[in-house]
Amino acid sequence: MKQGILKHGIMKISAMSFVPYVILLAAVAVLLAAGCAKEPRKAVGRLDTPEHHTLRGHDFIDKGRWDDAERSFDLAIDLGKDHGPAYAGKAIVVAHEAAKPGLSEDQREDFAEKADDLLDEALKYSKNDDEERAAHTAGIRVFRLTKLPRDWLSEAADHYEDAVDLDRRQIDPDPHFYMARAYRDAFAMKKAEDLYRKVLGMNTSKTGQADAELSVVQKIIRAEPGTRHGRVIAFADSISRADIAALFIEELRLDKLYARGNTQRFDTRFKAPATQRQFQADKVVKAPEASDVDDHPLRADIEEVLRLRVAGLQPDPAHKFHPNDKVRRGEFAMMVEDILVKVTGEQGLKTKFIGQTSPFADVRSDVPWFNAVQTVSSRSLMEPTDKINGVFGPLKPVTGADALLVIRLLKDELRSYVRS
Repeated sequence: MKQGILKHGIMKISAMSFVPYVILLAAVAVLLAAGCAKEPRKAVGRLDTPEHHTLRGHDFIDKGRWDDAERSFDLAIDLGKDHGPAYAGKAIVVAHEAAKPGLSEDQREDFAEKADDLLDEALKYSKNDDEERAAHTAGIRVFRLTKLPRDWLSEAADHYEDAVDLDRRQIDPDPHFYMARAYRDAFAMKKAEDLYRKVLGMNTSKTGQADAELSVVQKIIRAEPGTRHGRVIAFADSISRADIAALFIEELRLDKLYARGNTQRFDTRFKAPATQRQFQADKVVKAPEASDVDDHPLRADIEEVLRLRVAGLQPDPAHKFHPNDKVRRGEFAMMVEDILVKVTGEQGLKTKFIGQTSPFADVRSDVPWFNAVQTVSSRSLMEPTDKINGVFGPLKPVTGADALLVIRLLKDELRSYVRS
C-alpha cells in the first residue's frame, strides 16, 4: 500500500517545481522508513535480556560454538538496539568468519569491513568505561582474527592502549591476554611473553590459559624457527608426516647434516666373515617412491626424507607415505633416535635400553618406540607430558612448538659430531 501512495504522490507532483518535489520525496522516504523500521523484540522471560544473551554469546565463543554465539548476540540486539556489548561480541564472530580458510581476498575483506562496522556500533553505544573497554578489547580480537589491513597489529595495539587506559583499577586481564595472542601471531614473541606474564601476575580469570600459551611461546623462543614453514606450524596442536619431513629438511638441514656428519665413517676393525656378510645384507638401499605425494605441496621435502631413509618416515608396503597423517610422540622419538645414530655413528644407541625397566607408566618395554623414548628422554631432547606421574604420552600428537624445540636441541646435540 505504501508503494501505491508513493507512486500516486510522484505522479501528482510531476508539474511542481524541483525544490518542492525533493521535499516531498524526502518526506515520503521518512514515512516509509518509519513504517518499515523493526520494533525491538519484547522480552519473553526474566532472563531474556540483552545482558544475558551477550554473556551466553561469549560463553559460546569460548567453546568454539560460533553459530550459537552469533544467535545469542542477535537476540541481544533484537531486544536492545543500543546494547553496545552485543555489537562487540558479534564483531568477533564476524571476524572469525573472515579467518576461515578457503575464502577469497574479497570475501575476507567484506567480513573484515563488516566486523569493523560492528565495532563502531559497539563504541557508539558504550554507556560506561567498562563497556567501552570491552569494545576495545573486542577490537584487539577482531584485528588479530582478520589480519586486515596490512598494519593490523598496529590497529590492535591502538585498541589495546585505549582498553588499558580505561581500566583504571588495573583488574581486567583480557586486553593483555588478547594482545599477547596478537603479538604471538605476529611472531613478536618477547612482547607476547611480557603480556602473558602480566596476566599471570594479575592472577585472575585468564591465568590457566595464559600459563599454557606462555609455555608454547617460550618453547618457540628457544626453538628460534628460521624458515617460513617452521613459523607456520609453530602453534599447531598437531603436525603431519609431511610437516615433519619439511622441518627435517628446512630447519634441521638434514641432507647437509648427513653429508658432514659420521654417516660415511665406518668401523675398520677386523670382523668375522659372517658379520661382514650380515653388514652387506643390512646395507641401506634406495627407498621406493611413495605413490601418494605427487601432488603434495611438500613433495620435494618428502622425497628428500625418503632418500635419506629416516626411520618412521618410510612408505608402507603399498608404497604409501600418508603425508597428512598426524605424527605421534612415540613415532617422533624413533625418528630423532635414528638421526642421532646416523650422524654420530653410535649404532648401539638403538638397543642401549633394551631389557631395562621403563621409567614411564605408559611406555611398555615391548613397544616399538621403547628404546627411542628412553634415548630422547635421557638426553633431554623430549620431555614427558606429565613429569609428576611419569607419563611420556607416546600416542599423543606432536605439536608444532615441540617439534621445533626438539629440532633445535638436536642441532645442539649434534654440533660436535659435524665436521666443519
